[in-house]
Amino acid sequence: MANKAVRMEAEEFMATYFPLPPSVGEEDRPQWPSDVFGELVEGGALLEAEIMSRFIQAVNENKLAGDLLMACSSEKPEMEEGDEFRQKIDAAFFKEDNFPLLHDGRPRWADQVVPVEFKRHETNKDPFDDRDEDRTDADSIERKKVRGQVITYAEYIFRVQHRTALFMLLVIGRNFRFLRWDRSGTIVTRAIDYVSEPDVLCEFLWRMSLQSDEALGVDPSATRVLPGDADYAEMDDAAVELESDLATEERVFTAAEVQAGVQVFKYVRQCFRQSLQPEWPRYRVEVPDGAGTRHFLVGRPVFYAHGMVGRGTRGYVALDCISKRFVWLKDAWRVHYDLVDQEGSILGLLNEKKIANVPTLLCHGDIRNQTTDTPRVWEEKHPPEPVTAAVPPLVPIPASQSSSCTLVAPPPPPLSSSTSRKRTRTEFDSEDTALNFREESPLRHHMHYRIVEREVAMPLSEFQTGRQLVSVVLDCIVAHWEAHKEANIMHRDVSGGNVLIYPKVEYVPETNEMRITWTGLLADWEMSKPVSEKVEFLRPRQPPRTGTWQFLSAAMLSRYPGAVEIADELEAFFYVILYHGVRYLKSNCEEHAFFLEGFFDAYTWGKDGVYTCGAAKANAVKKFGVIEVQTDVPLTFDSPLDCVLDSLLPSFKARYAVLKYDEEIKKPKPTPKAPVIASRDKNGFTSSHQPHMAGQPLPTNSAHQKRRRVAEKSSSVIRKRASALVPPTPEERRDANLVGSHEYMIEVLEEVLDMDGWTDDDKVGDQVPNDYQPNYPIAPGEGAAESTVKRRREASSARLTAYHPYSFPLLAQPPKSALT
Repeated sequence: MANKAVRMEAEEFMATYFPLPPSVGEEDRPQWPSDVFGELVEGGALLEAEIMSRFIQAVNENKLAGDLLMACSSEKPEMEEGDEFRQKIDAAFFKEDNFPLLHDGRPRWADQVVPVEFKRHETNKDPFDDRDEDRTDADSIERKKVRGQVITYAEYIFRVQHRTALFMLLVIGRNFRFLRWDRSGTIVTRAIDYVSEPDVLCEFLWRMSLQSDEALGVDPSATRVLPGDADYAEMDDAAVELESDLATEERVFTAAEVQAGVQVFKYVRQCFRQSLQPEWPRYRVEVPDGAGTRHFLVGRPVFYAHGMVGRGTRGYVALDCISKRFVWLKDAWRVHYDLVDQEGSILGLLNEKKIANVPTLLCHGDIRNQTTDTPRVWEEKHPPEPVTAAVPPLVPIPASQSSSCTLVAPPPPPLSSSTSRKRTRTEFDSEDTALNFREESPLRHHMHYRIVEREVAMPLSEFQTGRQLVSVVLDCIVAHWEAHKEANIMHRDVSGGNVLIYPKVEYVPETNEMRITWTGLLADWEMSKPVSEKVEFLRPRQPPRTGTWQFLSAAMLSRYPGAVEIADELEAFFYVILYHGVRYLKSNCEEHAFFLEGFFDAYTWGKDGVYTCGAAKANAVKKFGVIEVQTDVPLTFDSPLDCVLDSLLPSFKARYAVLKYDEEIKKPKPTPKAPVIASRDKNGFTSSHQPHMAGQPLPTNSAHQKRRRVAEKSSSVIRKRASALVPPTPEERRDANLVGSHEYMIEVLEEVLDMDGWTDDDKVGDQVPNDYQPNYPIAPGEGAAESTVKRRREASSARLTAYHPYSFPLLAQPPKSALT
């Protein structure tokens, strides 16, 4: 969340977020004792525990926050086992009704109204800095650690509760700050001494106590379901396993199963049952459905994205309150810019076109126009600079005169990491369009959004054999092909988390049988968009490009990638097979985690702060056309899966050879600079040389001879470079064209599926140890030379989906590890 904080003065913060209700006037303001925080005069020398104890006592005894009471929550973690909720924030404000339940010292994440964190009165304990008017985030390592800590607390509450925003009180010795979090960033007040200026903090707390739940960031579209409620009992009943629940494995239906009618797969009900954990709150959430609204019951999310800033996606196995069926519900904060379609709109179009192997849309929509507010505040505090001739205007370009692969404005020179205005890699992707964002803003606009789909699928990691892995991925490639051909839609986020397994009940007319067949389901079309549009602009739809780092093509991980092409998506599908093959199947790879980290998580970091493709992936598809597990030891599976590598890698390599050549010949040819003409006197002689007389040899040190030597040397360099640029062979161009469309890869996988040599025991389980530690830090230190480094592993709590889309700007950190 670097550079995601915006400073706001205390008075403006209160007026904006804690306004007095119409029924309350200035005369109703309480009279607070002048020494209300008298016990904290020595706060600068006290330890955190003592500061917290005295602060809580002063707030509660003087009823500074009205019906909101403070309680310590740092004594025990929320759950005794597991790492997810071992974090313990120091304290929080709770509703008075819940206060009797809060004496066990647990965080009670589900009930916190406003969390409070305490730190000692030391500069390095303050995560924010008031000295720089243009920058709020502090830079020192210790202060960054504290900022990471409070970000984690905010993330936990957003994960457990349904919120639009979160207010937090940060107490640093005798100083305090109020913070407001949303999915775009943080608004933070200056540090104020509450001992010498107690009225300011008292005013904050009093105004805070007068706000409604919605004003304090609680999402009104999600209603808490409590024990004793009818919905609570209905969720318990729906979680009970039934004899009629279907086993998941591929097989022929029995006669009893055929007669049973509509049934539930065991894994679906099991997921719902596991979501009803006592530590997690339950909710009834609303989702727009045309002109109406539908309601669904949810517990703990099956999947949630990490990080405070971003889409904050959470996936639930939900219970439909009307049909009483289980469905898949996704709650996210989608990027909110003009011409960026809702995922449900895209999915609805695909359903209308009868595209196979994609989810079935039930309902979707933006939630009550809930948007993030931090970008608005940033833009108000940073008025746009006058447009100059150097900035290309937003002028529509007819589609016939533009190309999704052609830059309509030349890219700027690389910017260093210290540059205040950083350009993202898609600023020059002319296929995208935006009309309502400030490209210099570090904050993205987000809107709350929910979508409900009929299918509850399984993660790809549940595949049973290598042949089934290829079959599932093939189904998703067919879905991608049909979407491109019939609906003109490009997915743009092919990854291991979006290629899913869906057990489908199918009728086989040849045998008059009902069968369960595992099919592929290409999900998460949030990042998709039309391949071509009638009007194109000079600026992108949204500031940074989004995608999943590990599965992006080498071209999309380059310094200035172009538009997403079919070949990029097919390369991503190839990586999905490769990743799951190495991780779960028998192969000659011995260091599985090390290989996966090096191939999928690695990145190359330049001095200008730009992260690009790692060396292992780049070498495999750009240089050698071979994937090695050791030096001169190619990766093999001793199965038909080897034919997938042997058939596709040469085509990807040929594509990059063609791309490199075509890019080089488009560059302007270098020419030697014109020689500098020395000044001459009235007779035409240079001031530094005597005239050269006819018939005499040319002096060896003459300017003329020097210029000739320079010109000859320059011409030699040009000729050498030109001769080194070898054009692709006809065979290379032919191979490159093979991955320019779907047909070849579909044909390869179909032929591989029909080959002999598949076995039923080639899957050996997860070969990445749970205790695996990465070999390299998250990024090189300042001043490090450009090198390929690797991303540290981050524990993931996603139990069904191993990956999630990760938004990344060009000059930002690389993504989370795939080793989750």
